Amino acid sequence: MCQPVFSRCPRCDSFMEDGFAGKAIGLSFVSHEKFQQFAFTDEDISKAGWKKFLPAKAEFFDSYLCRSCEVYLVDFSKALNRAEVEQVIQQRSK
Repeated sequence: MCQPVFSRCPRCDSFMEDGFAGKAIGLSFVSHEKFQQFAFTDEDISKAGWKKFLPAKAEFFDSYLCRSCEVYLVDFSKALNRAEVEQVIQQRSK
């Protein structure tokens, strides 16, 4: 994870800025099938759970932002703590 996964946007080929998304806010996803129902709940794919409402240690996901076309990619496969984020920043600045 030391080098950014994305440097160019898959939509418009502009530069993508790498950063981090906070896990505690959750990452909502609603499938097409669920959305067509009268009542539905979203899926919290970041698995933030109660961290959305209760105090907890901060966790982050590696993420990439294209400011040109407003695409935001989040790799939610591994949550990072503050020390791990600082390591990633240090490694990428070399």
